[in-house]
Order: sequence, then structure tokens, then C-alpha cells
Amino acid sequence: MEINNLHMSTISAYKKLNKPVAAKKSSSSAKGSANTDKVEFNFGRSLAAAQTNAAARANAPASEERLAALAEKYAGDNCPVSAEAVAASMIA
Repeated sequence: MEINNLHMSTISAYKKLNKPVAAKKSSSSAKGSANTDKVEFNFGRSLAAAQTNAAARANAPASEERLAALAEKYAGDNCPVSAEAVAASMIA
């Protein structure tokens, strides 16, 4: 596309249409731009909520279906967990 062939009136019309609109100053945006967001994250509160959730799940009773599935997995000499993992869990 060659810009040289465009008419000056077309270019000036384009410039008029694409003039930047000045932002209105508001009294509430004295500190900075009105187009900013502020996100605050309370890590301690999130960690406490996660701990409460994990404790509630750990203390929940196991269902009959879950117990039956585990009994089937561990039937006989089957053990889906390695001996090293069991020993590490007992030591910790």
C-alpha cells in the first residue's frame, strides 16, 4: 500500500476522527490514574482457611465405599505404597 497516492483531505479527515480524547480530571483521582486496580491478598488468612479445610477433610469419617475399595487394594500381599514411603511416613 502506498501512502503517497492518498489525498490530503482523506488524511486530514482521518486525523480529525482519531484525535485523542482528553480524559476528564476527577477530584477522586488525585493520587493517580483512574484506570488502575488495586488487589490486596492476605496470605495469612488464605493459609488459615486452607488449614481449616484440610483439617475438616482429615477428620471426616470414611464412607463404606471408600473402606471397601481400600480393603480390596490391600487384600492379601498387595500394597500400593512402597515400603520406603511407609517407613519415611513413620519416621516423620
